[in-house]
Amino acid sequence: MEKTWIYAALLWAGLAVFTGKSAGEEKPTPAGPGESAAVSAPDIEGLSNRINDLAKTAKVGLLLQAQYLYSGFNGAGPKGFTSPVKISPVTGYPYSDLFTGKRAEISLFGDLAPNKIAYMLKYDPLGTTTAKPGVSNGEQLKDYYLKVSYVPYADVQFGQGKYPQGLEGRQPSGDLDFSNRALVVSALNDRRDLCFQVSGAKVPLGPLNLDYAAAIVQGSGQNAQDNNDNKDLAGRVGVDVAGTGLWLGASGYGGRESTVIDAYAAGGARDFTGFEGRWTYHGLKLQGEYLQGQLEPGNNYNPWAGISPATARESNPRGWYATASYRLGDWRLGIRGESFNPDTTAGSKYNVNNDVLTVGLDWFQAKDRFRLYVDFEEHYDQYEALLTQAEINL
Repeated sequence: MEKTWIYAALLWAGLAVFTGKSAGEEKPTPAGPGESAAVSAPDIEGLSNRINDLAKTAKVGLLLQAQYLYSGFNGAGPKGFTSPVKISPVTGYPYSDLFTGKRAEISLFGDLAPNKIAYMLKYDPLGTTTAKPGVSNGEQLKDYYLKVSYVPYADVQFGQGKYPQGLEGRQPSGDLDFSNRALVVSALNDRRDLCFQVSGAKVPLGPLNLDYAAAIVQGSGQNAQDNNDNKDLAGRVGVDVAGTGLWLGASGYGGRESTVIDAYAAGGARDFTGFEGRWTYHGLKLQGEYLQGQLEPGNNYNPWAGISPATARESNPRGWYATASYRLGDWRLGIRGESFNPDTTAGSKYNVNNDVLTVGLDWFQAKDRFRLYVDFEEHYDQYEALLTQAEINL
């Protein structure tokens, strides 16, 4: 009888030890039918590591711009084909009082390997979905590219973005001096396309620092599929003189549209050349460009309609702008003069200069992440416009 009690006590102790060890191991209970599997500590740790990796390699950018435009009533309508004034589809006359959302760019960017592998994805839900022949097939999706930087002064980039072009054309929208780009820049630069690009920045050359970029460009436009075997070439080069704030540069582009666009526009050459300069000294900035080029028939920025033998023509745009601005504290005052001719071809009905004077006052806050623009545009012999724009740039 005594042995029986001893055996029972030993059995009870063994069961207690086994039960305690099993509880200490905290093995997940297998899920039954219709039940979710239990989340283990390694699962939570793995998810945490993925979130930490994402935080290190992905950053979010935001550019919001809302604008109000007052242009006064002009029964004849503005003559500048890149005019900011919108035409009423009901009356056929331009709106003189207009609110508009200009940009709402959302960016995802980062480095997969610090200073070695980078990427960019930029989307704007306010971008137009209307196709512009030779320019874009809608402009909501802006940038998507990868950049590899393993060789000093030779970054390799592939994807859609701003290929090598002029100074103001490659300037980010949130860093412009005024609400609108110069007319000649809108016509010939400020473009996106699929391209393969090699570039370098601040290459030391004695007292000079060299920037360069060369690219093979698809040529069909932003968010457009390739439509022929021809590829375009683009390049730019510039130097800044160390310690002086002086920058001088040049850019160029050459290509051809060989596919029939419609019954009349059978393609043609598209190209541009440009020269640029900028000088900064404390709060003072002087900047200017000269651009000239050629646009194929059917190109959205070619003023010829391209829908009949009489209007399917190449155009030869040309223009310049010069800007002076001064910033003092949170305020900046700027002035820009410009002249743009949509088609300098002899005998062209569009061979007319569009001269514009812009005066702007900006107010910056929150470490320049908030900006309020007030711009007055004098489009000589056409119309006047007052623009106010609020911007958040993160």
